[in-house]
Amino acid sequence: MKRTRILFLPLLLAAVMAISCAVNPSEDSDISYDHMMEAWLRINYPDVKPYGKYGAYILQMHKGDGPAIADSSYIRVHYTKYFLDGTIVETNVRQLAEQMGTYTPSSNYDGNTWRMTQGYLPDALEEVFRTMHGGGYTAIALPKSASDHLYSMYDAFTSTEEVNNYLYEFDIDTVINDIISYQDKEMRTWFRTHYDSEATIAEHQYFKKLEEHTADTDTIPEGTSISVRYIGRLMNGQVFDTNIEDTAKFYRIWSKDKTYSGMDITYYKYDESKFKSDNSVVAGFGNAILKMNKGEKAVTLFNSELGYGAKGSSPAIPEYSPLIFWLYIETKNQ
Repeated sequence: MKRTRILFLPLLLAAVMAISCAVNPSEDSDISYDHMMEAWLRINYPDVKPYGKYGAYILQMHKGDGPAIADSSYIRVHYTKYFLDGTIVETNVRQLAEQMGTYTPSSNYDGNTWRMTQGYLPDALEEVFRTMHGGGYTAIALPKSASDHLYSMYDAFTSTEEVNNYLYEFDIDTVINDIISYQDKEMRTWFRTHYDSEATIAEHQYFKKLEEHTADTDTIPEGTSISVRYIGRLMNGQVFDTNIEDTAKFYRIWSKDKTYSGMDITYYKYDESKFKSDNSVVAGFGNAILKMNKGEKAVTLFNSELGYGAKGSSPAIPEYSPLIFWLYIETKNQ
């Protein structure tokens, strides 16, 4: 990934002076914020005009020389989001987060994958991205009236603070035309490399027992309550969750608010609907558990459709993420 360019910090004094004179509290909120953005632009980017139909301002752009971004594409993106005074609101650029002192091992810094379909991103951003290619970079000023913040599913455009004008930098790392095929290729390569195997237990899911128990006494009867120890990873190796306390401490994701005990699972191998209704686990996790006996260890890898899908699970699991789980089944009374 190219290093994100920090364009806005040298412009702070002029920006703040302009903003302080721009807002009339009696005006409609969107109009007031638009005036604020216009004042900031007059001082810092006087030649920049609104782009296209939806009103984003392109402050800098390198279109990139990779695949073009089409309506059906998915894009993997690193971004940084700023207030107009240059304060960074959030970023998924690890180096920048470390410099700011906001880096946390439980957050995602491997890029976010966004779908280029109407309604998934603010219209103004879609309009700009459609002109770009893989490997591209852009810096954008996005007025409040053009941002659709409250309706976006993505963290970069959703905030618990008051909706505002924002500045963004985007690096387009990868353009993906078929997200499922892309994940399948990545998973096949990863599993073959790490476990010399391509064994599957379901479509889009790999599985391998690391310690096997085949005795009749090790099988799990229907309706039995078991406990499961697990370590969850992304394909870049990041551990996003575990119920093994020493592992949580080693990977710096330990929390005083979490109880590090086995996950209770009610085992229904032959009744899928009962298993789903009694256990709150993603499909890929459940598929793997149902292939195991007591005392066994296994590893499984499955695509995002069997995991957290298009939304991911913030802050650690980004959208469209295949997941890896190391699993160990123990009886509750063991």
